[in-house]
Amino acid sequence: MINLLVGKTKTKIPNSWDEITLDKYSKIYEIIKENEFEEPTHEDGFKTDQQLNVIESQRNLNNLKVNKLVFQELTGLSNEIVNNSNAEKMSNVLMTMTNFLNSNITDNEKIDGEQKSFKYKNKEYFFPKSKMTESTFGDFIETAQLNMLTEKNKAGKFGVIAEQMAILCREVGEVYDEQKVLKKSKLFKGLTMDVVWNFVFFLTKQTNIYKKNSRTYLKAESETKIDTQQKIGKL
Repeated sequence: MINLLVGKTKTKIPNSWDEITLDKYSKIYEIIKENEFEEPTHEDGFKTDQQLNVIESQRNLNNLKVNKLVFQELTGLSNEIVNNSNAEKMSNVLMTMTNFLNSNITDNEKIDGEQKSFKYKNKEYFFPKSKMTESTFGDFIETAQLNMLTEKNKAGKFGVIAEQMAILCREVGEVYDEQKVLKKSKLFKGLTMDVVWNFVFFLTKQTNIYKKNSRTYLKAESETKIDTQQKIGKL
C-alpha cells in the first residue's frame, strides 16, 4: 500500500494486485463503465482542428472526473476533502493510481498444465486442472451461462467471477452443491485480484478451447487478454 496525506487526512491506495479485493475492483469497474466518454462517430461528419481540440479537452476532463471517483472509491474520502486538496499533489496521486490500475497483469497468468491453488479463510481451493480434465461438462455450462450475463451486469465480467470461481475452484474431494456455491460466491468477493486474474486468464483460455472444438456449445464471450482488464483514462 502507498500511504498518502490528502490535506490533513491520512489514507492509502494499493500498488499491487494482492492489495485490492474483487469486490472493490468490481465497484471500480462499474464506475469506469458507467462514466465512459462517448466518442464522436464517423456519422458526425468532418471535424476541424478546433473541434478535435474541443473533443480532446472533453475527453481529458471526463477522465479526470472518473479518476477522482475511482480514487474516492478506493480511499473512502469525501468530495469535500478531495476538492480542497492541493491540485498538484492530487494530480500526482491520481497519476500513480492510474498507472497501477493500468499496469500489466499478464505476470499473473496461470501456466498451462500447472496445478495451482489458493488459501482463503483457512481453507485451500484448487483451480481446475489444465483443459478442465477433472471438471464436468455441467461445470463448464454453468460458467459459460454466467459469462453470457456479463453485459447485463453493471460490473461486467467482474460481477459474475465470484460465482464462476465458486463453481470451479474447490477443496480436495468437494463436489458440486448449489447451496455451497451460493455461500462461496459471497465469500470469494473478498479474494484479492492477483488470485482472480489467474482465474480470468484460465477461464478465457478454456472457453476458447471449447468454442473451437464445437459450435453447438453456448456462445461465450471471446476476449483477448488485454480485454479482460478495464482501462482507466489517462490524465
